[in-house]
Amino acid sequence: MRRKDRQRDAAFAWSVFDRVPYGVLSLRDGEGGYGVPISPARIGEKVYFHCALEGKKLSCIAQWPEATLTVAEAGAADYFSVCFASAILRGRVTVVEDGAEKRDALLAIIRRYCPDLMAEADFYLRNHLAATCVCRMDVVEITGKERQKG
Repeated sequence: MRRKDRQRDAAFAWSVFDRVPYGVLSLRDGEGGYGVPISPARIGEKVYFHCALEGKKLSCIAQWPEATLTVAEAGAADYFSVCFASAILRGRVTVVEDGAEKRDALLAIIRRYCPDLMAEADFYLRNHLAATCVCRMDVVEITGKERQKG
């Protein structure tokens, strides 16, 4: 990282991940690159997201499973710049095949984005589990960066 004064540790980067609801998953696609917004959740240091059972994202993952996930939050403007906190996660993405892991991942996603609907989660999963693909990123590196006011 060029600006070492803005570099933050892994704990900081995970805290940014936990605060920011969306990220951009960057994949190879044979034409240079493919970035797609996702709504991830995590269990420990494994990141999960869901998608349709087919599509460009899955085609890319099948051929080139190495990916990066970027999350960022912007702060106030500060003399021709913007304050921010960001995290970049690098790892390998795979489709989750294990039914129990898939269910746990979807529950983590529901808990993160729809916590008030947890009582209905079992019913929802019974009706939608088979029609939903879940992917897991095994994170091999996470970096954090921050620009504070001043």
